[in-house]
Amino acid sequence: MKLVTTFLALLISTHAFAGHHEESGSNAANAKLFFTAFLSGDAETARNLAHKDFTFVFKGRTQISNLVQDKEGFFGNWSNNIIAKLVPEGFTKFDFVKSVSQGDDVVWLAEGDAQGVNGRYNNEYVFVFKFLEGKILSIAEYNSDLLVATRLYKQKLVADD
Repeated sequence: MKLVTTFLALLISTHAFAGHHEESGSNAANAKLFFTAFLSGDAETARNLAHKDFTFVFKGRTQISNLVQDKEGFFGNWSNNIIAKLVPEGFTKFDFVKSVSQGDDVVWLAEGDAQGVNGRYNNEYVFVFKFLEGKILSIAEYNSDLLVATRLYKQKLVADD
């Protein structure tokens, strides 16, 4: 009897772990789909993947950094007034390189290439996604502040005396 109980407990825990792994994989696929749709102009698909309490923050030390955008702000202001103006021709490349997932947390490493308003903008990204109820609750984006400042905001580097 003890052997049967142990076997059943092992079977149940293995099934629960497999379900948890499937959910993480699904979240990673949805996170990738979100940005693929967003960058290709399919805002409806991206919007449907976002939770009603969705937030986005671009981390760093630039003039657009650390300003939390809600769902309407991201699909309105961020999309139309920031991305469209700084990278007017869109990205020529945006590759998702690797994801790491655990439960409701997904991290994607990505590489992008575009013509920014001040030259070639080829950056590397880390996107940190948090899911709730199967939807994207939040995204924090990390990348090179130096490239954002010089290629998108026409700032110059100066020597520090």
